[in-house]
Amino acid sequence: MMNVWKCNIPLKVKIFIWMASHDRIQLGVQLKKKQWSGPEKCAACDVLETTDHILFQCPIAVYLWTFLRVTLGWQSSPISCSNFLLEFVDDCRGAKHKVTLFICAGALWTIWTTRNDMAINKKVLTAPKVIIFKTLMLIKSWRPLLKAKLEPTTEEMLNLLTANVH
Repeated sequence: MMNVWKCNIPLKVKIFIWMASHDRIQLGVQLKKKQWSGPEKCAACDVLETTDHILFQCPIAVYLWTFLRVTLGWQSSPISCSNFLLEFVDDCRGAKHKVTLFICAGALWTIWTTRNDMAINKKVLTAPKVIIFKTLMLIKSWRPLLKAKLEPTTEEMLNLLTANVH
């Protein structure tokens, strides 16, 4: 988890990842206890919301993680918070791994904000590709936060991602 705190991403995203890894994000089940009138189930697929479901197992999240895995040549996609921490955070050495963590943080934040738009603001995800474009735009907006030595690796990975969005 220490690598997340060292990652050059917005503080609110670091806190969000910490909260998700400790199962502390506000889901329908927790919000119901606070008299929230919304559903306890995922707005995308009608499955009971859990942190792992929203961020890694919902079809929208799976679509984004699969796109990233295939495009960037990862061995696997994260399937849970614990798996994400073990495979993508704890083993974060070298420029490629640091940029991968940077991209993963963008993916997690995009999934979360998309979920909130759907569950709370009642917005409809018009096409699955929208989540890929949102992630790319977010990552590109965060680029000034990166250290200069990571720029070539970031550029290479962003070019791959951009070129593979059909």
